Amino acid sequence: MNIDYLVGSKRDFLDFLDSIGLYDKVAILTHNDLDGLASGLFLEKILEVKGIKVDYIQFLDIRSDMVKEASVKLNELGITKVFFSDLNVESIDYEGFEDLKREKGVFLIDHHPTRENIKDISNMVKTSSEDCAALVTFVLGGDFLDSELWGWLVCSAIFADYAFRSEKNLKFVQSFYPEVTLENISSSIPGLNARRISSALIYYRNDIQYVYNLVKERNIDELSEIHELIEEEVYKMVDDFSENKEYYPQNEIYFYEIKSRFDILSYVATLIGGTDPEKNFLFMYRTKDFVKFSARSSGLKLDMGHLMNEGTEGLPNSEGGGHVPAAAAKVPEEYVEIFKERILGKK
Repeated sequence: MNIDYLVGSKRDFLDFLDSIGLYDKVAILTHNDLDGLASGLFLEKILEVKGIKVDYIQFLDIRSDMVKEASVKLNELGITKVFFSDLNVESIDYEGFEDLKREKGVFLIDHHPTRENIKDISNMVKTSSEDCAALVTFVLGGDFLDSELWGWLVCSAIFADYAFRSEKNLKFVQSFYPEVTLENISSSIPGLNARRISSALIYYRNDIQYVYNLVKERNIDELSEIHELIEEEVYKMVDDFSENKEYYPQNEIYFYEIKSRFDILSYVATLIGGTDPEKNFLFMYRTKDFVKFSARSSGLKLDMGHLMNEGTEGLPNSEGGGHVPAAAAKVPEEYVEIFKERILGKK
């Protein structure tokens, strides 16, 4: 499997591994979705084979001060080496990331667009958006990971992160599951596994470590009951979407607000967003702290990452970005209408 490295290389990753000494304390900070969970697990397994203990692993939400907040705990624990995965930290929390790099050894693995005009790209692997972080980590650690044990998980992450839309990535999935096609991947084994884990990450959002441990033990059958509960709620929203969606012709976007006791925003967006490659989708979900948006364009009609970035530009305490087919944004309640007008325009 070949990866197109936009920044860094496999050699850089291996050199950083070799730089970890006997007295170093190691942390993994990764995204709190399936792609982040899988890439973090692969990093832990790679380090384990190298005889390196992981002293701390944390699953982070994307936010503008995520590195600054995490640094407090890292310092308390005396962490000296840090892996970041699937977090785009050099763009979203640039100051926090740069400060941490001055204090500790840091390595970043990511597939989000790189911050413009970044000067220091050492200890960093950046790839095309179409390659999810779990796939990149799986390939980087190919000499250390047992593909027979973990092929199922990387394929699940490829499904969950829309990475299967790339022909080479679909072929990679087919090397483990020859029966998988673009048409049936949602109902395939990797699709079902991805939905089980994603359901659990929603239900146990305050205890992601529990889900992580079950996945590490390859015991996701334990998640089946939770998956059924979440999927029942998801399909209620799918049915409601067909009745209550709004259509905005300016960008050919379907808009829908999800009203649920569970934060199933990304799950619903992925499920519905893949149904019509000729259309684009924007979904909204209100939390107690802010309003979240998730955008999909499975046919790549619009660059959703760029659109989310434009929609939040200049809005206080707001952030947005992602990839061409899938992206997200967060804005305070008072800026929701401004954001929507920027994205949707007038009907």
